[in-house]
Amino acid sequence: MPYTRPSLQTIIDRIISDLNNRVDNSQTFLRRSVFKILANVLGGALHLVYEYINFVKDQLFITYADVEHLERHGTEYGIYRNAGVKATGTTVVNGTAGITITAGTELEDSSGLKYKTTADSTITAGGTANLTLIASEVGEDYDQDASTVLSFITALAGVNLDTTVDSDGITGGEDEETDEEYRARVLLRKRYPPHGGIANDYENWALEYAGVTRAWAIPEYQGIGTIGLIFVFDDNDPIFPNETTRDLVRDYIIEHSDPVLGKDVGIPVTAEPGFFTPGATALTVDFDIQLSPNNSTVQAAVDANLADLILTRGGPGQT
Repeated sequence: MPYTRPSLQTIIDRIISDLNNRVDNSQTFLRRSVFKILANVLGGALHLVYEYINFVKDQLFITYADVEHLERHGTEYGIYRNAGVKATGTTVVNGTAGITITAGTELEDSSGLKYKTTADSTITAGGTANLTLIASEVGEDYDQDASTVLSFITALAGVNLDTTVDSDGITGGEDEETDEEYRARVLLRKRYPPHGGIANDYENWALEYAGVTRAWAIPEYQGIGTIGLIFVFDDNDPIFPNETTRDLVRDYIIEHSDPVLGKDVGIPVTAEPGFFTPGATALTVDFDIQLSPNNSTVQAAVDANLADLILTRGGPGQT
């Protein structure tokens, strides 16, 4: 039978009942009597104790823990929240030859997102200089398409105020892992503890990489002793990583430095030659569903449930 936390009034009534059984005076519990006041004061104090006990109970479980205690659970498993990543890119500015644009010079786009130069750059005889940029904050919002116009926050004499982002754009920005994304990883670690390189281990390792939201391991991908790993970045468009990003994730899983242990960690050494991170493409699924009643509310609910089903249970080659 589940335990139900008593209400404040229930606690006060219990105290009054206990006192009444021990004090033989019907006048004792009038509204302004000392015993009635004490019953209310003690009831309030006990109610707070019950509230704290309920809070402590929740912190014992990863599913219900608040952020502070969730991170404590994660720390015990050696799992830390993925930090956000700042977007980077390049741009070409025009101006008078010989002028140096120093590292830390700020530019911004039309919405006010700010970027800084990462190194000194001197305008050449041709009147141009290549600037390497990094976003002022982490997050995908700082990714910019090619041809986006940036402007110097402080005008520089002899340098054009505006510049256009290069053809590769400003890319690589990633948001910090959310509380629920982090909670899901800690739960996954608890439910599927490491086993020296089984399929679940590779999926967990992939999820450690900033931005990766789902991953699927494919045992015997190219025969016995090999494994394939497919993963997506659901917050990106497209969600499927290109070859460069897949190689970065593969390198991370093979070996990376653990900031807490101060040691290099990764997959078993013998597993590297048989470890592959192939690309993937989206599969269009056309549903033909008869609804009753067939109205916009029901349609929206069905769409939401199907999207949740695919996001939480769907994977490469799964039905």
